Amino acid sequence: MILSKFTSPLTVLTLLSSGVVFAQEFSVTGKITDSNKQPLQFVQIKLQNTDKTLVVNGLTDSSGNFSLKGEKGDYILIAEYLGKKYLEKKISLQSSVDLGQIQITEDQSIKIEAVNIKSSKKLIERKVDRLVYNVENSIASQGMTGLDALRNTPLIRIQNENVSIVGKGNVVVMINDRLINLSQNELAGYLQSLRSDDISKIEVITTPPSKYEAQGNSGMINIIMKKNPNLGWSGNASASYQKTSYYGFGSGLTLNYQSKKISTSLKLRQYNNSAKPKGTRSLIGSDNSIYTNEVRKDEVKILGFNYSLDYKINAKQNIGVIYDFNRQRSTMNADGASRYERLGIVDSTLSTVQKQVWKTPTHTLNAYYDLKLDTLGKKLSITANYLNNAPDKINDFNTLNNFSALETTIRNSSYMNYNIYSGQADLTLPSQWGNIETGVKYTSFDNKSNVEYYNLIGPDYVINPANSNNFHYKEHNYAAYLSYQKDFSEKWSAKAGLRYEYTQFNGTNSEVQGNIAEGKYGRLFPTAYVRYKPSDDHVFSLSYSKRIERPSFQTLNPFRWYTNPYMYFTGTPTLSPSYNDNVELTYTLKNKFSATLYNQYNKNGLSNIARLVNGIYTNVFENAYNENKIGLQLAYNETFFNIWETSLSATGTYASTKPIIPEAEKIELSSFSYTIYNTISLNKAKTWSLLVNFWHDLPYVYSNIKIKTQMNFSPGIKASFFDKKLNISAVLNDLFRTLTSEGYSYNAGYRNEFYNYFDQRRLNLSVNYSFGNKKVKGAGKSIRFEEKSRAN
Repeated sequence: MILSKFTSPLTVLTLLSSGVVFAQEFSVTGKITDSNKQPLQFVQIKLQNTDKTLVVNGLTDSSGNFSLKGEKGDYILIAEYLGKKYLEKKISLQSSVDLGQIQITEDQSIKIEAVNIKSSKKLIERKVDRLVYNVENSIASQGMTGLDALRNTPLIRIQNENVSIVGKGNVVVMINDRLINLSQNELAGYLQSLRSDDISKIEVITTPPSKYEAQGNSGMINIIMKKNPNLGWSGNASASYQKTSYYGFGSGLTLNYQSKKISTSLKLRQYNNSAKPKGTRSLIGSDNSIYTNEVRKDEVKILGFNYSLDYKINAKQNIGVIYDFNRQRSTMNADGASRYERLGIVDSTLSTVQKQVWKTPTHTLNAYYDLKLDTLGKKLSITANYLNNAPDKINDFNTLNNFSALETTIRNSSYMNYNIYSGQADLTLPSQWGNIETGVKYTSFDNKSNVEYYNLIGPDYVINPANSNNFHYKEHNYAAYLSYQKDFSEKWSAKAGLRYEYTQFNGTNSEVQGNIAEGKYGRLFPTAYVRYKPSDDHVFSLSYSKRIERPSFQTLNPFRWYTNPYMYFTGTPTLSPSYNDNVELTYTLKNKFSATLYNQYNKNGLSNIARLVNGIYTNVFENAYNENKIGLQLAYNETFFNIWETSLSATGTYASTKPIIPEAEKIELSSFSYTIYNTISLNKAKTWSLLVNFWHDLPYVYSNIKIKTQMNFSPGIKASFFDKKLNISAVLNDLFRTLTSEGYSYNAGYRNEFYNYFDQRRLNLSVNYSFGNKKVKGAGKSIRFEEKSRAN
């Protein structure tokens, strides 16, 4: 019934596209030379309609040759070199045309030997729906890692190896428009294994178009790798040492092979790190209050591998498969204390020793098939995804009541099994009257959890049924989208899209007869973008997108997860999704300075509401607030003396949060943050670089919580040897131990305060060595699988 709703428009679209796909095409060929009749490479050749609408474009090769294809009709052929137009010629395609040799005369051209080709590409470009950071024209491309390249990209922040867009939180990261299915810890290791010299550009998408999932209000980062037809073997090996209060280490090995038909990669990874977090949490009321503190030792061990294989069937077809396995083992040993007060008088104190073991094996399998329908870019892509994630967690508590000398031992265990299946088809149809993208997708979620709570009575653990349960959650999502993009002239371009998503879900509990959560809903998610470029120095862009934030599986699960016998967190099966509307107006000056005025409205936002119930510190996830944010973001990037690249940004925001439950508080707060990132080359060969990075956040609002000031100063140094095959770096993160998480909120008549320091000050030493033919990239394709984040 759901898919039938899309039958009519998709049928019409198929009929329209079939007429385009089989239209007759003719080629336009030629050769560009300088005044000495030497071939010129990287000359941009454009084929436009007579109304100045771009149809297709390309670049001349090392021999100066170019070849474009277009349908029958009248066109304007334009040749641009280093930003200057050298040719504008009317042609009529009734058959294939060879323009022969086109010479740029001496009085027009700049001698090629005096030109640095990298200067032909701007460092930053503003497209209709994204910002593009050209890494290959940056100091960051000189023998650094992919993580360093991201660190220098405008609008991006890396905190504790977590990648985010300023004002957006954690993001989706893609390689060549395909999602990387890794956790934050794994992602950091993977990005460190990439060579920034192999990255062409990084695209920052703050308002994702309709082609992508509407789930989540985070932005997207797309890393575009350089293309190279070189055949053979390549690889790199990496090792890192990390010192916090404890020590840690990691290593990785990547092997790539590329032939005329096969492109394949094997990536091995290992990670072992420990930290010493500490913090306090208090719930303060007029009558009753509870104060807690805790010091922990956390250890994370990761073993994993990724194998990808791409096979080129012929010039138009290729198929591929990607398999990723990750095994994570986390342990926690904590010493905590709790103090209860009634009317300001201490009622009791508790001491708790906690030991936790958490094992999580994860399997991800992706398969894809790509079909090029013609030489103009028409393409069909079919993708299938599967994820299995099975966390197994055991929590043991030993609590002593210091007043009564009563000792209690409790075991809280849980086993979960997440299964996600998805399939999608995407069709791209560029033509002389615009670019169409359309597709459909189906996703199935299946989450089973078994949570058990035991009391130690004598020598045996006895189950407590009141605190145990089984929960089974199923969800089905159906989606279809259509987008249209057109360059109306050299000054105006626009893109619009519409995505429809329909969701059915139900959750059952073994302790309750029937469903405890069941429903269905459908929603349209429009996106729109307009760009106006009056000249090369000025660009104006306006964008709008609507997004949805579905609850994660854990926030839906009604089980109680205890941090000690008197404090627990629990989900709510009846949670509703929240919706976000995003509007951005951006002005870019000379591709160096940008100013963005934005508005974000979040309806039905999700928050953790704390209460004190019968002496138990409860934390329940609820739809608690609506929030509106208005902000101005400024960014400036510049390279001084060809050795010092700096990236500056500043953001001012006014946030207003209104509660939709009686326990929450209305919040209005203005905030300000800024970042200063510097990469300075210390020698002429640019093999030694100094990093000086600093960011500072003044108090701000996150959901219904006020977060206090945060800052981070992280200096470092990097060096490259042996033609940049060997790269060594040393970075000291959070030098002054100022990176803390402290804040408070008011709800249910209580003031909820917290303070956390996650042992962020650390020394990172890393070594990366590349071997073989470094121009061989291997299978670099990843798959869009956005739903995985809901299982993490």
